[in-house]
Amino acid sequence: MRFNLKKPCKDCPFLQGSSTNKTLVKGRLEGIVSDLMDGMTFTCHKTLNLKSLDQEHCAGALQYLEREERPNQMMRIAERIGLYDHTKLEQYSSLIDPIH
Repeated sequence: MRFNLKKPCKDCPFLQGSSTNKTLVKGRLEGIVSDLMDGMTFTCHKTLNLKSLDQEHCAGALQYLEREERPNQMMRIAERIGLYDHTKLEQYSSLIDPIH
């Protein structure tokens, strides 16, 4: 998995009002956030058709976790080995509200 995306796509489930956010099954977004908080990754849906090594981590999920000051273990590892730099993320004010 790569950490090269710097901003969420317009359909990112982590953006308020995105088309994907509106069509997720009830409770799915909460489940994704819970999984992220437990250390799992979340692949950008626009890269799912690529080989696993070429798939990108969802930038909206990265921004959400950074905003909550809860970068998960994969983010911290990727940052330590130079694959991810949280300072390069483009900030969005329209991220979903915190889910706890």
